[in-house]
Amino acid sequence: MKCLLLHDADTRYDDLLSEHDIKITNLPVLQTRVLDLGDSSDISTANHQGIIISSKYGVSFIVNNRIDVSGKVLAVVGPNTAKLIGEHAEKYHNVKIVWADNATALCNLILSSFPQNYSWIFYAGNQALDIIPKTLCQNDVKLKQVVVYKVEKQKDFDNKLSSLLDKDSFQAVVFFSPSGVGFTAGTLKDKLTKECVLVAFGKSTAAGISALFGDGYIIRICERPTPSGVLNVLQSL
Repeated sequence: MKCLLLHDADTRYDDLLSEHDIKITNLPVLQTRVLDLGDSSDISTANHQGIIISSKYGVSFIVNNRIDVSGKVLAVVGPNTAKLIGEHAEKYHNVKIVWADNATALCNLILSSFPQNYSWIFYAGNQALDIIPKTLCQNDVKLKQVVVYKVEKQKDFDNKLSSLLDKDSFQAVVFFSPSGVGFTAGTLKDKLTKECVLVAFGKSTAAGISALFGDGYIIRICERPTPSGVLNVLQSL
């Protein structure tokens, strides 16, 4: 099997997949920059009971800016991001961390577990899906969304992807984030056949694939966002 990983080269994936006779090509899609917002009042948590974090870059923003999370609820997407913010939150008092596997599940957790009059601040990226703000606002939950990191395509990525797909064919493509889906869907839809399986690293990424690729594509979701999770999906095809 030949597989395209839309990700930086990572020996954890390269070694494990190669051991199982899966030939992989790595093509990094994204470059991410955590913003320096200085002392902007927009980032203050003073008037909010909860902070929503959807990626490790939100955690980096909190750490870099020494955001005081004492007495706050930290609502987090994904176990890895929850672990990262948990290590930082140990420095503060009376912090409650809750997490869910994806944005939809996190919204349901917030709606079912916390008072409706809680106010939340969402440290988001510029490519964030609208699931969190749309769901919470539809349920009259106060939310302030602040863009604290910027996700962009790698330089000359479109040409590199198009050239690669002209030269080679793949039985599967693995997507690691909703942003990666958004930046690649146009070219991939033009170049791939619908027999190529689209593998999502998680449910939020799968939702992005469904929305941007439409009907007729085979989509599989990793049960766990790990190299072994990717391997299990590829071996099942």
